[in-house]
Amino acid sequence: MKEEDKSKYQEIMTSFFAEEISENDIVRLKDWLSLDPENRRAFDKENELWQDVNIRTKVESYNTETAWNHIGSKLKIGKTDYRSVTVLRKVHYRLLIAATSAAFILAMGGLSMWLSENSSSHQVPTASVTVSTHEGEKAHIFLADSTEVTLNSESSLQYNGYYNIKDRTVKFTGEAFFHIRTNPKKPFVVELNQIKISATGTRFNVFSFGNEDRLETTLEEGAITVSIKGREPLNLKSGQQAVYFVKSDKILIRDVATDTYTSWKENKLRFNDTPFEEVLRRIGRKYNVKFEITNRDLLNLKYTATFIDESIEEVMEMLKTVSPITYKIYNRTLINDKLYLNPKIVIGKRKLI
Repeated sequence: MKEEDKSKYQEIMTSFFAEEISENDIVRLKDWLSLDPENRRAFDKENELWQDVNIRTKVESYNTETAWNHIGSKLKIGKTDYRSVTVLRKVHYRLLIAATSAAFILAMGGLSMWLSENSSSHQVPTASVTVSTHEGEKAHIFLADSTEVTLNSESSLQYNGYYNIKDRTVKFTGEAFFHIRTNPKKPFVVELNQIKISATGTRFNVFSFGNEDRLETTLEEGAITVSIKGREPLNLKSGQQAVYFVKSDKILIRDVATDTYTSWKENKLRFNDTPFEEVLRRIGRKYNVKFEITNRDLLNLKYTATFIDESIEEVMEMLKTVSPITYKIYNRTLINDKLYLNPKIVIGKRKLI
């Protein structure tokens, strides 16, 4: 290595350990580490020096046994231990976008996972990473294999230190859109409570909330396999959706307009001849409201519409304009020590003159 190059990457490593590295330099550092084992040894040596200095001077208290915990602690990503690291926290009620700070943290995580893959001494077999969003948040992340995941609100994705080394398995609850990096030798597996979804490279949406009676996956592109205990695996094609009803243990495979189920990641609600019950379920999830229908005949209604930045009041007025419904919004009710219930919207059938 040229002396000037060595000096340049020494500065980048120093910035990394001093928590002052830019996103561009993160990419350059990862590329440089992959070029030559000697570069990796230089990084390890620098890592040991920084950890040793921090321990002796007690600048920070952090675990020195793994590169992952080292990075997590220096970035103060939640509580650092051997089991989980939460990399995103609630910042705003309405939306959490993977902006510069989140991308910076995740780039650090990707570097750490790369180190684990290339050195047994840095593997973290018992560690796991948990990425979670709160009410009103969204997050956009990249995993170590460049698989892209967009998390909807109140969702959680977990994977262990062997991700992309031993396998590509994640555990998930909530709603997310997965864009899987192709790797036929290591299928990507999403584990839900009752089912598993396997893919080698594709794009699909998953809906799996603990308080819902349904688990659904919608395939936008490619192919996936849905496995349910005690059943033959089901193979889905582009444009198909699998819905598993937990209580009745039944599964439905159907052709759908996929953008109805994926437009949320663009902060849109898009319906295309969609049943009213499905419309209300998705509006309720987006606006954090509960619905009560006083006339079951209304479930026969279907809607075609797109909502982007409208308020819940504007959405309900639009629905009322094009269909025979009435509605009333009941604001939050104080129950115990400043704990509030979600707003409730009661929908009835409007009498036609």
